[in-house]
Amino acid sequence: MNEYMIIVVFIVWYVLSLAVSENIGKKSKIGTEWSFFISFLLSPIVGYLVSRFSKKSVS
Repeated sequence: MNEYMIIVVFIVWYVLSLAVSENIGKKSKIGTEWSFFISFLLSPIVGYLVSRFSKKSVS
């Protein structure tokens, strides 16, 4: 049972990191790749905050 919980937490962490990078990171200067990397490595909440408060990209 414990292994399944670890797998579920990993999948949720991955999906949340993807959501942060696609929705918020796309609009920021750091971009989707760095936004995903920070979200996946630290946490989706930290990735959201870093992406949200970074400079906006010039498009």
